[in-house]
Amino acid sequence: MRECMNALWPCAMTGAVTCFAGIGGIGTVIHGPSGCYFYPATILHRELHCTFLIEEDIIFGAEERLLDLVRSLQERYRAVAVVNTCTPAIIGEDIRHYLPGEIIMVDSPGFLGNFEDGYLAACRALPVKPDPDVCGVNLDGIQLLDPFCSGNSLEAERILASAGIPVAARFCDCTFDQINPASCSTVQTNPDLASGHGLARGTFLGIDDTEKALKCLEKHYDDVRLDAFERERDIAEHAIETSCEKFLMRHDPPEVALFSGFSYADFAARMLKKYLDASITVIGCRNGIRHSPFRVAEACSLSAVQELIAGDPPDLLLGSSFERMACPTAAFIPFTYPLRGMVRLRARPIIGIQGLAGLMEDVLNACLDHQHARDP
Repeated sequence: MRECMNALWPCAMTGAVTCFAGIGGIGTVIHGPSGCYFYPATILHRELHCTFLIEEDIIFGAEERLLDLVRSLQERYRAVAVVNTCTPAIIGEDIRHYLPGEIIMVDSPGFLGNFEDGYLAACRALPVKPDPDVCGVNLDGIQLLDPFCSGNSLEAERILASAGIPVAARFCDCTFDQINPASCSTVQTNPDLASGHGLARGTFLGIDDTEKALKCLEKHYDDVRLDAFERERDIAEHAIETSCEKFLMRHDPPEVALFSGFSYADFAARMLKKYLDASITVIGCRNGIRHSPFRVAEACSLSAVQELIAGDPPDLLLGSSFERMACPTAAFIPFTYPLRGMVRLRARPIIGIQGLAGLMEDVLNACLDHQHARDP
């Protein structure tokens, strides 16, 4: 029980709600008690709805309460999505057969898995219809809790525009009318959140992978131009290499611990190793251990984070407010949810050319500031 209360990563229910909340025109209903509603409503800052189940509903059934809410929302929204939570799932209430009209329904109680499990279940429930005649590609892996959500969307669109490729649907940062017709091709911004809508043509997470994805798209679309991307890539890589070499002439390579979803953290670790010869003490993974050239460990609770940091204290931390609290003596870079006690207004990407440049800029500045604070 203590570990559940100590969890750092949102559960499957919040993942499903995040998916639907990112699509304008969908009225999202949380079918459960008030506790299931207030957490996602507080962190997502989007209009959500809830049946607010009480003891009598659990005993006698909540059919009428849900039906009344859904019917009222059908008049206001292009579509209504119902997220089933722990309480109705545990009592075995089958709500699918009495929902009116074309309702998007997903069973996503918190005990079924982590944030990604719920998010992807909701993505699969969307009425997406890929059309081979649609010009452009879908963007995948864009979710509202990601600190890089807006930045990734803008950077992907910028890179694709420079290559002459339009954007079709964004999963999930668009309106309900914009998810159809979707393209049959998709580019990943976060490989952890592959929706399955459209054939994956690669990822923009990293300059090399962005180039590979663009060359893949070049084979399937006419008049794709890569010259602008290649020029910008060369300039950015030269600037990054020069800045990192200058840093290493005066300072030792940093020892770094990273905490996030796997794909982001593994990418950042590889870039820090490549450009700064950083020693990666650990990748603290919020969503399951996968293969990496670095040490990977689960870090879904504050106690796990504290243990990983104490075992090999880093000079530099990339993570959330919890990691910052667990190791206040290290240089810190905001990297994943939650980020408390700081203002973040700018759209920051982690993908593409500007994503890598921004990451290395943040790392170098954080290390320099930390060094100056230690040696005034």
